Amino acid sequence: MGAAMAAKPLPPSIGQADPGMPDEIQLADAARRLHAHLLNHHYNRGLVHGPDAGIRFQLRLWRFFKAALSSVRWNDDYVFMQSQGYWILSNWMLFEATGERKYQGLALESTEATLRLQQPEGFWRYPLPERKHLIATVEGIWGAIGLLATYAREPREEILRGAVRWHEFLVRQIGFQAHSKGKAINYFDKPRGKISNNSVLAVWFFLRLAKTTNDARYAEHVDDLLDFIEDVQLPNGELPYIVDGPHEKGRPHYLCYQYNAFQFLQLAWTATLRSDLRTRRILAKLAGFLARGVTPSGASAADCFHDRPETDYYTAVLGAALHDAERLGLLPDTGLAGRCYARTLQRQRPDGSFGYTTGDYGLLRDGRSYPRPQVMTLFHLLYPGCGNGFEKESG
Repeated sequence: MGAAMAAKPLPPSIGQADPGMPDEIQLADAARRLHAHLLNHHYNRGLVHGPDAGIRFQLRLWRFFKAALSSVRWNDDYVFMQSQGYWILSNWMLFEATGERKYQGLALESTEATLRLQQPEGFWRYPLPERKHLIATVEGIWGAIGLLATYAREPREEILRGAVRWHEFLVRQIGFQAHSKGKAINYFDKPRGKISNNSVLAVWFFLRLAKTTNDARYAEHVDDLLDFIEDVQLPNGELPYIVDGPHEKGRPHYLCYQYNAFQFLQLAWTATLRSDLRTRRILAKLAGFLARGVTPSGASAADCFHDRPETDYYTAVLGAALHDAERLGLLPDTGLAGRCYARTLQRQRPDGSFGYTTGDYGLLRDGRSYPRPQVMTLFHLLYPGCGNGFEKESG
């Protein structure tokens, strides 16, 4: 599939059937129930752990067999730094919203556990067996983001040193690829294609670390990364998944609205750290693209070309991104964010958890409880009500 594609029309108004934006009490209740599920089923001594949908054959097929045979005790218990980062942020948001000390204790315990898993060189090991030989940019940044969130509230030197050690490894060992304009950060310590979402995440992390340390040297790569991001943005506003390079052929579209919603939020947080016209231009185009990702039910479309399967954490992050796009004046208040959040709440199970996908291959579903996407959903449920505290910490 090439970069050119017909613009997907804006979702039709559903008029009287539009459930509207859930209020903060409803979102907080959903978040508390999800938090309790994660705490009871996927948390131990500071670590969020459990099965994962995985990659390749596991993602495409094998996970459905595991989901169908729920009585079997599968040996797939993983700890992702991405989960740790979102979990730490979510617990700080809950603590500051409620004043309940248990959330503060969980954030601190999880930060200490994250530090324990950091290797002496500064990186975190990738948990999935297919990629154990690789060191991932996303994993390291989310580990460090969790550390910085705690350091903002508990300024202990060993916490900051952990984030700085990751920065040093990231720049020295993972590094960058040149682009015709700017440069892209590498996805792993072994180069592959130029993947825009890693560069967006790195911009936010570099600026976050520069602010924390009051040292502009940590932001030295930001301008080149933003030049790359703006240069590769497609005319419809989408940020492509893989940009052509010497190590991998380009792939413009992959889980379009999910990936781009995460990137929108990270660029919005970047804008709170440093005002930049490029960031504003990218965000404005990106907001228009995301508005086309809401299906009539309120769910996120699976990708640029298919509505199904339905994946709940895609819908939650799309709701959060559209909420910010409306708040920033980049989109009119058309109710799109509210429709996504209403759909997310409709899909929550009685025990507070969320399944993974429904409608795979037309009739399959995966209802296993995967902690990584659910921790992201927890954060995005909290975001409309607690986002001001998060933005104050981040910006």
